[in-house]
Amino acid sequence: MDLLKNDSAAGPETVTRRSLFSILPARTAGCLACAHAALCGQDARLQMGLSWTENSDMTWEQVFRFAYQKDLIPLLKELAAQMGREKFVAAIRKASDDVVARKTAGRPPQVAGLTALAAALSNPPPLMQHALDAEILERSPQAFVYRVKRCLWANVFRDEDAGDIGYAMVCYPDYAVARGLNPKLRLIRSRTLMQGDGDCVLRYELES
Repeated sequence: MDLLKNDSAAGPETVTRRSLFSILPARTAGCLACAHAALCGQDARLQMGLSWTENSDMTWEQVFRFAYQKDLIPLLKELAAQMGREKFVAAIRKASDDVVARKTAGRPPQVAGLTALAAALSNPPPLMQHALDAEILERSPQAFVYRVKRCLWANVFRDEDAGDIGYAMVCYPDYAVARGLNPKLRLIRSRTLMQGDGDCVLRYELES
């Protein structure tokens, strides 16, 4: 049974932010030499004045690679090189714990038990449906277990040789999120795609 579906349809080529910036200086210089520079600027705005709420025609994989691969991961790797890789990864882990703890401080349990958790994870939002390809392995009063077979986060970070950073930023917070949902909720994870394993297996149990 599929818990989360992965959309692998190929999309059209898109103009990246970097390629756009490489075009703009030449276009701007041309307009400055034009006697009607103000009018040229208006034409450019008309051509680019599309709504931010319109569909970008990007695949989910293209969205992830644009969001993480172009700028963020190179920046994180540079910070890791300057601080020391182990120290940097440890700092991200601690920060992720602190952020989740601060967001959930004082809240009542968001899930009363495994049944509510299973219902929520079985009907995830669209982002999770497209980012993960997963299946439920166990749904019982004792545990809720699911297996992730493919993960866009893992693909993107590992392609950039940044699986350790990706684990600290994307995967490690799952433990704090579980505690935030219910202090008695315990996550047991034996392996992850981000760390180079063949899949992720997440087991949730409720302590008595």
